[in-house]
Amino acid sequence: MNHHTILALKKYQPLLLKLFLSTTVVAMGVSWMHDAPVNERVVTLRYLILAIAGFISFVTPYLLFPDSNSRLIQMGNISGNKLLSYLSRKTLYFYIYFFLFITVILFVDSVSLTSDLVTKGVYALYGILFTTGLHFAALFLYLKVGPQSQFWQESNKGKELRRKMADYFKYPMDPGAIPSLINTVVLATGGMLLVIISSVLGNQFGGFSELLLSLVVFSFALAQYRLNNREPERKYYHTNSFFSEFFGANAGEDSITARRKVDQLWWVPAQLRANVWQFLQQIDRKIPAGRAVAAGHILVWLIAYQKPDINFMIGVWALFAVSHHLFILMTMQTDFSPHWLLRWVSSPAKWFITWFWMQIRWLLPLLISMNLQLFLFDVPRGQDQVVIIIIYLLSAAVAAAVGAVRIKTSVK
Repeated sequence: MNHHTILALKKYQPLLLKLFLSTTVVAMGVSWMHDAPVNERVVTLRYLILAIAGFISFVTPYLLFPDSNSRLIQMGNISGNKLLSYLSRKTLYFYIYFFLFITVILFVDSVSLTSDLVTKGVYALYGILFTTGLHFAALFLYLKVGPQSQFWQESNKGKELRRKMADYFKYPMDPGAIPSLINTVVLATGGMLLVIISSVLGNQFGGFSELLLSLVVFSFALAQYRLNNREPERKYYHTNSFFSEFFGANAGEDSITARRKVDQLWWVPAQLRANVWQFLQQIDRKIPAGRAVAAGHILVWLIAYQKPDINFMIGVWALFAVSHHLFILMTMQTDFSPHWLLRWVSSPAKWFITWFWMQIRWLLPLLISMNLQLFLFDVPRGQDQVVIIIIYLLSAAVAAAVGAVRIKTSVK
């Protein structure tokens, strides 16, 4: 039974999807670094690992929860090292494309394919070990988060924090989210600091010192994950159960609405608050929008650091601005709210204004980030920022209009 359950847990991506993702990764790497000198490739790799540290710290909980295999794991009595291997395989599978990208940016060289092979090999191994080490560290922290989150959610200390944040700062902080937030910050910050330290060592003592540090990170994280996770099945079920309750899968309405009160949305006109509140609640159950947008800003800054062509950088900002409106598309799904229900609650015109206003909240961070980048990299300039903001507002209006039309015409 146990052996057959393990086989059933193994899921494979369709071949066409693998080919598409692999081709995209290779094309990006080749177009970016095909004629770059080896020292520029090394610097690019370091910044890539910085981005990977932030990405892994953010995305790991969403790769593991909800887990559609949780009941199968329970029925098959998967436990101990087998469960740890399952969790590792499930998440590490997504990082294969990072490994491919690292290999491409280091080894694909249109100027001299066979030059500096030792240096390229050392840094390829460095990148793979560092990424895998961060991956194991994220898994270790994830399995610990269930009991910690439950304590903050149910304790008097957590309730007091919720009250203070709501009363004094008008911010709907849910105390159950504190451990996950801390883990994200600690892993991202710690990973980035280690990359900086390894870069200093590499500049002083050569690439083998960076490789040695990455080996230490990998070994320590793997040991923590494998050796300090006694009874991982207990932590796994505890974490899954808590998140199921926290995100509302098994909770009553009161536990969901307690996370954000309507009157705390001071930046929304009173007539729209209930509608905006509904969508913000639904988005947060899927993915914390603030973290996703912050990750996007980090990516844009990493691209800007490479000092690409000005027009290319403006295009990146425009694309990033438009991508904010994926949140509107998320809320159009019928499993968020049936369209007939939205028609019953408000008119399509009001939902159009709701969706549009919901996106206004990202304008200030967008402007701040662009102007900081203007100060440091002289791009995007004032007139370019105006164009980007116009694109942002127009695309928000288009996305909101699509939603309004769907509400008006849908029979579901």
